[in-house]
Amino acid sequence: MIRVVHILTRTNIGGPSVMLVDLLQGLDRQRFTQSVVRGTPIDNEGDYLKNRAVPAEVITARGLRRSLDVVGEFRSLFALIGTLRRLKPDIVHTHMAKAGVIGRIAAVLARVPVRVHTYHGHLLHGYFSPSMTRIVTTIERFLRLVTTHALVVGDTTRRDLLKARVIHEQRSSTILPAARTLQRHDRYMARTSLGLPHDGVIVGFVGRLTGIKRPDRFLRVAAAVPDATFVMVGNGPLHDAVARTASVLPNVRLLDWHEDIAVVLSAIDVLVLTSDNEGVPLSLIEAALIGVPVVAVDVGGVREIVEDGVTGIIVHDESQLAEAVSHLVRDTACRQKFGAQAKSFISKRCSLTTYLEAHATLYERLVVRESCSGVARDAI
Repeated sequence: MIRVVHILTRTNIGGPSVMLVDLLQGLDRQRFTQSVVRGTPIDNEGDYLKNRAVPAEVITARGLRRSLDVVGEFRSLFALIGTLRRLKPDIVHTHMAKAGVIGRIAAVLARVPVRVHTYHGHLLHGYFSPSMTRIVTTIERFLRLVTTHALVVGDTTRRDLLKARVIHEQRSSTILPAARTLQRHDRYMARTSLGLPHDGVIVGFVGRLTGIKRPDRFLRVAAAVPDATFVMVGNGPLHDAVARTASVLPNVRLLDWHEDIAVVLSAIDVLVLTSDNEGVPLSLIEAALIGVPVVAVDVGGVREIVEDGVTGIIVHDESQLAEAVSHLVRDTACRQKFGAQAKSFISKRCSLTTYLEAHATLYERLVVRESCSGVARDAI
């Protein structure tokens, strides 16, 4: 039995939490036992684990926060070392940037033999000033030395990290998020439950209301395409600013997080991704599973899950967004064609079985390798 401890900064509604739950629920419990250490959930970001039964011990480390606090970080580090010494895992698997730093250092100090980190994206551009980005890159380069293996969500992100010398080519690999089963709801009922108009085309934004996701772009598209309803589903630090702008646009609705993403996606006709930076956006995978075409800015791993002109439209910058959205709003046949092709494509591209087997095989290989290395060292 291999014991895995996952460490996350927070279990907010988003890709890392969804991918974690897939592992917790999908890995063979006869071969793996898993625990989760996460920071305190933030109200406006939702808690993905709140109403989900997962076969794992979930430990909330209150000092593990997204905000920077040097004293708090040291407290989190020492508390985490104590937790890992108690749990005695074979593998520590960290997710998200801050948990990746503190978690990997704690794992080394707690003498955990295998340290895996998943890069769900990267912080190399779009998040910080140039000087802060250099500091973050330097820290990640140091952590490369103590990382047994790096998993990267998408080939594009992996290439960026290799170029920046953040990961090692032989000790890293790509793994795409899993395409889980999502059932499309009745369109009329989905719109009724969300309080949306029953008639007309609805264009959606699903994600955190934060700078990197660029909700301001979505609002500008809404202003430029008045013949559709635009709905924003999510929350975050920019909520109040978004709400103020949305209040003067008659075709924009702002909704909080919804427990069932399938209901949201069943209510809309087009999904738009406006981000400055992404890994492989889970929202686009989920839209494809429901048969919803997308319009996305060409960032991160978007091209790994969207075929331009086949399952959606990829644009190079904001100047092309309104035209692409307007095209799909007015062309019902194109929307239907893209949506049907998206569902078929993504089911083959992002297999849940492949996702789970890749993790299981990696975990077992790394534990065996470290065990053999330990035997060899003892024999010297």
